Amino acid sequence: MTSYFQRYAGGEHEAVWTELRALGPVPEALREDVVAVAERTMLRADRHIIRIEEQLAGLGFAPAWQVRERPSAEDLAELDRLADEIGRLPAAYEAGLRVLGGVSFVGDCTALDLGHRSHPDHGGAPRRRTVAVYPDPLWLPSVQSLGEEWAEYREDADEYPDLAVDGFYQGSPDELHTANVSGASFDLALPDGCADPVVDGVGGRPGITLVEYLRTSIAWGGFPGWSFAPSQEVPPALAALRATPDF
Repeated sequence: MTSYFQRYAGGEHEAVWTELRALGPVPEALREDVVAVAERTMLRADRHIIRIEEQLAGLGFAPAWQVRERPSAEDLAELDRLADEIGRLPAAYEAGLRVLGGVSFVGDCTALDLGHRSHPDHGGAPRRRTVAVYPDPLWLPSVQSLGEEWAEYREDADEYPDLAVDGFYQGSPDELHTANVSGASFDLALPDGCADPVVDGVGGRPGITLVEYLRTSIAWGGFPGWSFAPSQEVPPALAALRATPDF
């Protein structure tokens, strides 16, 4: 029987991920195969993220935070510890932490109508926007951010043991927060033994999974919120950043 990884490497990207989602919690006998698919997926996504980062620099992009936070050997050891404490992490999510690390396309760029700050070196009110949609720049958590949120969750659970604890959620800023507007967050419920977790809170995309969101983001040059805008309002400069995702 052909493995999921062999099929994925042969080009069955969407079909394989559709089948992996249907598994629910990944059986232990398939875990190594599924992890291999997830890691190859993130390696392919990484090439697109590098390309977009390089092209953003040429458009005068001023990042609000560090664009990439590659995981160090210490980070990977910390991720092993966190996985043991939290429980099973979704394969795609863990592979993203190990391969991609932290990613942030949040910032200012006139050519892309991005306005996180009035000036990249100062906080303050967001720049007046010319369209109603928010670009939703790609933002992926780092191992460090996972560790910080887990520690905060554990402290709250210890301090308020009589309160009902719904579970731990790894969050990231939503399309409003990344535009420096009060908003909410994109959340993953952990632990979760599935292959590709649902990302809750993504505006206009209920039920979208992490891999699907990455595909949509790459297809829109790292700013998938523009998919909701009329074509005549999409910044022309975005065209050079867009690509058909090959993962």
